[in-house]
Amino acid sequence: MQSILVIRLSSLGDVILSTPIVRQLQLTYPNSILDVAVSAAFAGVYEHNPRIRRLWSLENTEASDRHADELKLSVKESLPRSGYDLIVDLQHNFRSSLFRRGLGDHVVLAPKHRLEKLALVYFKRKPVAITHVVERYRSAIANLPLMLDTDGPEVWLPEEKNNGTYKPLNIKFASNDLAMRVALAPGARHATKRWPVSKAAALCKMLVDEGAHVTLVGGLADVSICNAVQDAAGVSVDRADGASTLEQTVRALDESDVLVTNDSGVMHLGAARKIPVVAIFGSTVKELGFAPFGTRYTVVEHDVQCRPCSHIGRATCPKGHFLCMESIAPATVFSAVKRLVQSV
Repeated sequence: MQSILVIRLSSLGDVILSTPIVRQLQLTYPNSILDVAVSAAFAGVYEHNPRIRRLWSLENTEASDRHADELKLSVKESLPRSGYDLIVDLQHNFRSSLFRRGLGDHVVLAPKHRLEKLALVYFKRKPVAITHVVERYRSAIANLPLMLDTDGPEVWLPEEKNNGTYKPLNIKFASNDLAMRVALAPGARHATKRWPVSKAAALCKMLVDEGAHVTLVGGLADVSICNAVQDAAGVSVDRADGASTLEQTVRALDESDVLVTNDSGVMHLGAARKIPVVAIFGSTVKELGFAPFGTRYTVVEHDVQCRPCSHIGRATCPKGHFLCMESIAPATVFSAVKRLVQSV
């Protein structure tokens, strides 16, 4: 095996969850060319990853088709022969198939588990066993030699790349109180995956009143919701939201002892940095395979008959009541944080 291309274009959480298989491929074939293709919006996941040779970043614009064709020419010119010996397509959709065409003949595809998702969303039939997305990605190359490990995803910092060692900070805190640093991520791309602002604010106040130091984290799209949480909480909090790069959020998480988050990309980013995670699930469920991976975590959820209503989230609650999130009390999440802390 002289050259390998891994494709996972979107979204943030999925791209982060592709990093374990990239690590395992690199450890199994250390002398091979190993490249990764992602959408430009999520290139930060692999920006400082030393396990890969090249990061191919696809623009998502009106000229994306032309850009993809130009990028393919650069990919071909970078290879010592006509194409990759192996292409691992973890995206497995029309866009990824267009990009990989002509770049190599040996292609393996990640299973989509469409019927399982449909059965869960529309008929509420939960699988007998939960197959995590990381395990689904591994199954794509189950017929090839692969050095498996139990480590989680990775998002490297530049100094870690320079040192050649992936070593997220592992901050220890007292387990007999809440004198700790809590990262709170109230955002999520889809509204039905966001815990209501009033409840996030109430949790924030509980934590601060108990002596915790709270930092709000998120990207540029999360500034307004973090403003609302801070205003409603009425307590002093630090702000690390509005981050324009993943590296900024990573550094904020590395200064935290525990992360409280919705089912979002930040949840997987925290897991990649080995931060203990309290994950709040609303319209989605862990049976879809997207629970935190590679770190200690607990999921807080309230089951209702209409849940899950989607495998990715929705703009509004289809039933109009949003009970899956409205029924999760701040005190319940507060207790989950305490239990996770005390389990250290």
